[in-house]
Amino acid sequence: MRRSFPIMLGLAMALTACSSPAQAQWGYGSYGGYGGYGWGGWGGAGSSLPGSIAQGLGMMYMGAGQYNQQTAVANSINTDTMMRWNTYVYEAQRQATHEYYARRDAHIAKDKDAYRALMTRLHENPSNRDIEQGDALNAILDQLNDPRIQPSTLRAVDVNVDANLIREIPFTNAAQAITISLEGLKDAAKWPRALHDPRFAEDRKDFEAAVTQVRKEGAEGEIAPETLDNVRAVAKNLRGKLDQMPLENKDEGREAQNFIKTVYAMTRMLEKPHVEEILDELKKFKTTSVGNLLGFMRTFNLRFGPATEPKQRNAYSQLYASLDQVRDKILSEAKLDDSSTAKAKDAKLHDFFSAMEMEQDQGQGQGQAKKRDPKNVPPITQP
Repeated sequence: MRRSFPIMLGLAMALTACSSPAQAQWGYGSYGGYGGYGWGGWGGAGSSLPGSIAQGLGMMYMGAGQYNQQTAVANSINTDTMMRWNTYVYEAQRQATHEYYARRDAHIAKDKDAYRALMTRLHENPSNRDIEQGDALNAILDQLNDPRIQPSTLRAVDVNVDANLIREIPFTNAAQAITISLEGLKDAAKWPRALHDPRFAEDRKDFEAAVTQVRKEGAEGEIAPETLDNVRAVAKNLRGKLDQMPLENKDEGREAQNFIKTVYAMTRMLEKPHVEEILDELKKFKTTSVGNLLGFMRTFNLRFGPATEPKQRNAYSQLYASLDQVRDKILSEAKLDDSSTAKAKDAKLHDFFSAMEMEQDQGQGQGQAKKRDPKNVPPITQP
């Protein structure tokens, strides 16, 4: 949309839809995701945006090795579930974006019109500084992550970009949208009714304190592993109590267990993604596609950070032109209506993780969790 930029790269190739989901395996060159909704890689016929439809959920499986697609997770996932999850993340990111600019500019925090004017500038005529800060690119990223845009639309149009440009991008973890979701679990309406029992009172207090710290660190930058361990410690303790004394009401017990799975999954998604090895794969390719870039960023929960070096600024200048072209094409063709996302708004966050299979915790957090009577607390499982 920024007409001062020349159209540097023409529409070149259409993405080929995968005939089957991506292999559900974390390994070098093949990446799974939530129920097989993973990322197809940087090139080849296996690359597919529908494979990355589950925004950020791939982070839950980083470091978990292989898992069988024929698990309760894979069998439970469908397009509707993915759309509801993507809507949840999309709405949380919109709030995170507003909070980000409000911290940068007190005027924007107080004046809705000022915020709208800023977003209009980013969408329609960003300055060079807007591009170099990553703000203009993130604005396009958010527009293309709109869950109302059908996967077929994303498949139908794409452009090629120099693979070396992507290696210069200063990626940053999109943590704040997830911290907002995690904080929402503190609300009385979302904390399972069964866990309002007095025996869980200390756990809820510890959970609220730990999540408050997560939100604080997420707003300031990187979240410490020790902070995430503190959140996991609460989940472990809750599960230990439920295992020792199961709830009489099976439905309430199931809801409580799903809540615990969700807390754990959120902490996994907040871990700093280590993608250096994946980016190193770009050495094998001369070009890749904008679709592959978007799929990579979705799967690993990434955003564009500020460019601080000449090579990064040059990369952003060229990438912005490509993203702008894709955005114009997609938004002009997409039929955005509210009916496709309405049912997602009332869904409980922990409904999305209800079928998540759990394995023994291997202690991947780097920090030391708060000591919570280890004799009585069996290890919580992780995806």
